[in-house]
Order: sequence, then structure tokens, then C-alpha cells
Amino acid sequence: MDLKTMRSLCLLALVFLAVPAWAQLQKPTAEIRRFQVEALTLRDVTFLFELAVKNPYPVDLAFSGMSLDFSVEGAKVFSAQSQGGFKVAARKEKSNTFTVTLAYDAIIKLVKDYAAKEWLNTVIDGVLVIPLPKLPGLPKDVRFTYKLEKKIPAIKPHVALVGFAVKPPSAAQVAQAIAQAGKKADPAKAQKVFADVLAGKKPEAPVIDPAELDVPLSVSFTLEIRNDAKGALSFQKLGYELFVNGESLVLGDSSGVAQEGARTLVTVTNTFSSKKLSKGVRAIFSDRKGSFEVKGSASLKLPDEIRKEPVPLAFQESGTFSMK
Repeated sequence: MDLKTMRSLCLLALVFLAVPAWAQLQKPTAEIRRFQVEALTLRDVTFLFELAVKNPYPVDLAFSGMSLDFSVEGAKVFSAQSQGGFKVAARKEKSNTFTVTLAYDAIIKLVKDYAAKEWLNTVIDGVLVIPLPKLPGLPKDVRFTYKLEKKIPAIKPHVALVGFAVKPPSAAQVAQAIAQAGKKADPAKAQKVFADVLAGKKPEAPVIDPAELDVPLSVSFTLEIRNDAKGALSFQKLGYELFVNGESLVLGDSSGVAQEGARTLVTVTNTFSSKKLSKGVRAIFSDRKGSFEVKGSASLKLPDEIRKEPVPLAFQESGTFSMK
């Protein structure tokens, strides 16, 4: 062994001895402990990630999070940076849960034959870079890569409000409301005012303003939720709030759910107070049409390989409707 080689070996030995044992042997660990479809709307899907990091060092570790690339049916549709960052205390382990939402519009633009698909294979390529302490023997950072896969339903929605009708109150209901309000009006004439307003007519004898009484009015309608792709949208019950011409009319739950091919039909019967007969609401009766917005919530059962528990489905859709 020549003198030059001996000097090199001695130098390496000195460097090795100068580096603490923990720096030589230990590195942080990072794992995805949970990955699932967390929630759906008719417009997007939310994924949940749980990232766990173990810090072997006597100093804190902090990082900005993961970078995530989403590909659907082989087409890259979305990228997210700095997702789920946090700090891990010295010699501790910590996990953090975060969500990322993927819009269906972005998928529809890039996936061929989207409307013919029932399920969409989604691949998430994740990268986590953790900067390491500036200590002898440690690299600048440590890098972890992940490849996650999940199927999601193909959704291309259309929501319509059909069969909207309000039933006029009885003379007895009107008479009771007049008495409770302490007003004086002929119940039969007051009932005729209600009938005229709900028929879109100008009352011949406006002896009362319907909005000044608290008369329960029965309303019925059907929400038609159509999927123009092939993904299943079956559920047993829908929570809803209906707005007409920008004003909240009724809210509640309906179990009147029927499936007809690509359409889910939700039949609703509810009541609202005549106090809600504002100028905007009355306009739908005189115009025989109006605008609507519906907020809905349900539980959607996906195949067990996607998620065993039901997935929350929420939506907020709007449009126009007409009356007969």
C-alpha cells in the first residue's frame, strides 16, 4: 500500500469518526398511512391523504409538503404543490391529514370518450422532499416517492326541477291564520286571494296580503339528477334546500328516490309559510317560470375496493324551471 492510499484511508476514517452514530445509521421515514376518496360532489372529487413522518434527529424537521400529479385514464389533469406540510419535533413521530380536490371539468376536457366510461382509473404520483438538518455527514435532503391508484365514478351531471306546484290552502286554514294574526277579513274572500296569487292572477278583491298571514302551503316537485356519463349515482335519501328566484323556500329530507336509467328522480312534498310569498317568489306564479338553486346531500355507496364506507355526496346546482 503506497503512502497516498494510506493517507486517503486515514482521512476517510477521521471523517467517519467525526460523524455521530445517529447521522450514520438513521434517516427519517415517511409513509402514506391512509389514502381514500373522502367526498364527492357532482362537480369534483376530494381525496384524503394521511402522511406520517418519523424524525430520528435531536432537532425539529419541517417541510412544506408533497407535490402531487394526478393522471386520469393516462392523461395528466392536475398538479398540486406543497400539500400537507408540517413540523415534526425532535425524535418524535407525527402524522398529518390533508385533502386535495380534483375537478371533473378538468378530467372531461382531457379524457377521451369520457361519457362512455363508468369508472375512471386515477393515478397519483407523489413526491416528498424533507430538508435535513445542517449536520456533518447528512445530505441536504431526503426524497420519498409514492404511486397511488384509485377508481372514481365518471360524472357529467344535469339537474332539473320539474313538476313544481303549490296547492292553495283551504278556507279553514286561511280562517285560522286570520284569527291568529288578529286581522279582520272574510275567510272565503281571503282564500280566493290565495288561489288567485298561486294561479298567477291579480286578485279581484285583495282583502288580505298573503305574506301577512302564516298559512301552510303545500309544495311538490321532482328533482331530476341525470348523469350523462356512466357512473352510478344511486342513493336512498336526499337532504335538500330549494331556493326559487334567489330565496329559500323549503328544506328537508326525501326518501322518495327512484332510479330510471341514467336519471335519479327525487320526489319532494313539503310545506312553506305564506310569509315567504315575497315579490320574488310570487313572480314565479305570474310568469309561470323562474330560477332555482338546490343544495343537496346524500351518501353514495361505491364498490368496497374503492371505499367500504358510504361516501358523502354534496352538490349545489342551479337552473331554470317552468310551471304548467
